[in-house]
Amino acid sequence: QYKDLRDRIVRVVGTDNMSETTAAMSDAGERLSDLFITQTILNASFGFFVGCVLLIIGVPNAPLWGVLTFVMRFVPYIGSYLSAIPPILLATAVEPGWGMAIATLALFAIGEPVMGQVVEPFVLGKRAGLSPFAMVLAASFWTLLWGPIGLVLAAPLTLVVVVIGRYIPSLEFVTVLLGD
Repeated sequence: QYKDLRDRIVRVVGTDNMSETTAAMSDAGERLSDLFITQTILNASFGFFVGCVLLIIGVPNAPLWGVLTFVMRFVPYIGSYLSAIPPILLATAVEPGWGMAIATLALFAIGEPVMGQVVEPFVLGKRAGLSPFAMVLAASFWTLLWGPIGLVLAAPLTLVVVVIGRYIPSLEFVTVLLGD
């Protein structure tokens, strides 16, 4: 119901600003779409990577754990760690020594911070038009403000604020500070 929502917002803002309002909504829609598509691609890539490494390590059902990691990465910051629990427990149960369990733990303990704190802010920020610093700052701010819900909504909310700053001159400083 994109057109219905657009028409309602234009009526609220007024017909004097119709072209700017529709341009802002189109810009926000495109950026949010890019953000979500890129996040899906990054999560799928990390899930594929985890599945391949677990297969090399020898953990049973490695593709399943890769798919679980892909799905759980949509829960920001903790989803990947939650998806690590079953393969670590399975690796501990399958091998008499600790080698497989430690390798599985290392995969998630090293891979997730690199992906979540280095790759994701850089790639998602570039794709959505936010600086990597803004991505990290947004996660901190919105989590502090609204807790776990704020963490999930941090990137989309910040993106909308940056788009609003592009179209409202008095809020242009937000775009300068947080935009790319």
